[in-house]
Amino acid sequence: MKKIFFLFAAITALTITSCKQQVEEYNMIGTWKIDSYYENGNDQTTLFKSVFVNYLLTFNISGTYLETYTALGIDVTKGGPWELINNGDDLKLTNQVDSNVRYFHIIEINPNSSKVSEDSGNKEYHLLKN
Repeated sequence: MKKIFFLFAAITALTITSCKQQVEEYNMIGTWKIDSYYENGNDQTTLFKSVFVNYLLTFNISGTYLETYTALGIDVTKGGPWELINNGDDLKLTNQVDSNVRYFHIIEINPNSSKVSEDSGNKEYHLLKN
């Protein structure tokens, strides 16, 4: 009886983890803009928006992302595959041009707003669906 209980508990835990990740993946789909940006706990939104003008980050259902902005008058476009890793706790973006990989810790994902951090939490991005 104990073996059946532990098997049931393990299957339930895997199902919940899988569902959580699927919901988070679904919520990520779409185009996001920066609502606010914090570095070391200090609001740096104005500086971020002046350096990364018209910043947009789009997650496609096909598992690819597109990041666009203008910096110093130059239009910048990056893109490649994206995926949720570590049971949906982290986001991995791989730039297909230079193979640069960036990791973000997911603080929260909602259908219209999300929060992620990078650099051991020193940088925090608050995103809104565009």
